[in-house]
Amino acid sequence: MLYIIAAAVHILVCLLVFIGIKIRVLSVHKYMFFVALLIPLWGILIVLILHFQIAFDATDSAEIGVEKLKLESELYKSVTVDEKKADTAIPIEEALLINSARERRSIIMDVLNDNPGDYVEFLQKAGNNDDTEVVHYAVTAMVEISKENDYMLQKLEAEHSASPDDMSVLTKYIDFLWDCLSQNLMQGQVEVMNRELFAQLMNKKIAVDGDIHDYSRLVENELKRKNYDAAGEIINRMGERWPDAEEYILLKIQFLASLGKGHEIQNFVKETENSHIYMSSKTKEALAFWAS
Repeated sequence: MLYIIAAAVHILVCLLVFIGIKIRVLSVHKYMFFVALLIPLWGILIVLILHFQIAFDATDSAEIGVEKLKLESELYKSVTVDEKKADTAIPIEEALLINSARERRSIIMDVLNDNPGDYVEFLQKAGNNDDTEVVHYAVTAMVEISKENDYMLQKLEAEHSASPDDMSVLTKYIDFLWDCLSQNLMQGQVEVMNRELFAQLMNKKIAVDGDIHDYSRLVENELKRKNYDAAGEIINRMGERWPDAEEYILLKIQFLASLGKGHEIQNFVKETENSHIYMSSKTKEALAFWAS
């Protein structure tokens, strides 16, 4: 009976810890809840020690709210992490170069308590910071993001294997794999294998029904792999289907630049300018750069 009461009390306290982390009363990473849950008594003490340590750093001055707002409005450099999340902007160099450890740690905790997956570029830069505590939190978050990515990739691979002809499953698999590759968390042979997998999956989709964005991602992937023959073939197919598309124009210039073919770039630029197609300012700037 005593054990049952102790277990009930432990679960209740862990529930309070979870709620405290969720509403940010406790200034610790959300994964610390599992430490409290799986290590009776000592886990809860660890959570409380970390909370008071961080809280002490974060409350050295009553002006922290004003200071942080000032930093956000004046010093932060907005950097878009993902094309699909263009409205998500985060501080990078300025936030990490701040001399105050209190502000750096406050910022990293805000990121971790929000959604770390949206701030991968920030976390990568934080992983090289001089502040060991900032580095610890950043590296821990990136490891967790990698684990979550691996889990989801395994799940999508299983779904695709079970329904190989389901285009919605294939598209979801491709999109998530592309997001993982774009985060630059994969290194070495792991990246090589996943870029090969991405090429296989995307070629399968394009063979059925691919749009210009699919072709563009496939070209970018092949350029990363330095597979220039495959990239050139895909770009030629894009030129046949979408000769006036800006994505095709910019990718062809990028492809020719990768091969060091400056003369061919200038010829292509002149040909494009003479076609009198509508172009955005971004494309016009690229053409002007290479035309000069």
